[in-house]
Amino acid sequence: MRLYRSKPQVHKNYLGRPWKEYSRTVFINCSMEALITPQGWMPWSGDFALTTLYFGEFGNSGVGCDLSQRWNWTSKIPSQHVNTYSVQNFIQGDEWMST
Repeated sequence: MRLYRSKPQVHKNYLGRPWKEYSRTVFINCSMEALITPQGWMPWSGDFALTTLYFGEFGNSGVGCDLSQRWNWTSKIPSQHVNTYSVQNFIQGDEWMST
């Protein structure tokens, strides 16, 4: 944070960018500091993969979680869909993680 605060216009940080079509990245209940760029996500190359990706956020906190300036191709995850991305459902975490 000290480095970011020294030159915030130079040290830009993003939540992710689409490397492939059908990219899927979610942030749920995370604390996000001011160093997260207001748009949140970074396009890869022009509009590559923007129509097939799913970049979602839900229940995050902190200055960097403000969704009002996010790109229009990102999503606020509906509360009824959050469980879809749970460790158990998304990566079968209940099979390899102890409770």
